Amino acid sequence: MPKTVRSPEHIRDELQSRMAKIGVDVPGALRVRIPLPERHPPDASGRNWNIVPLDDLGADYAHHLKKVIEDMRTEFVLPG
Repeated sequence: MPKTVRSPEHIRDELQSRMAKIGVDVPGALRVRIPLPERHPPDASGRNWNIVPLDDLGADYAHHLKKVIEDMRTEFVLPG
């Protein structure tokens, strides 16, 4: 599946939007500071970025956030 090229700001904004949608079910979801994605060389799946949240997360929330990030990493790439 082809990946969509997006800017770091767009990826962060999209992640915040997706987390807001599930935030009702996960306490504290809207209080996490999400930084810009960091580019890295493409892995075997073609993913070339990752995000490490900057706040201390509860286990339930961290699981949801990591799942959304992984889904987005397969959907979007940063420009070269």
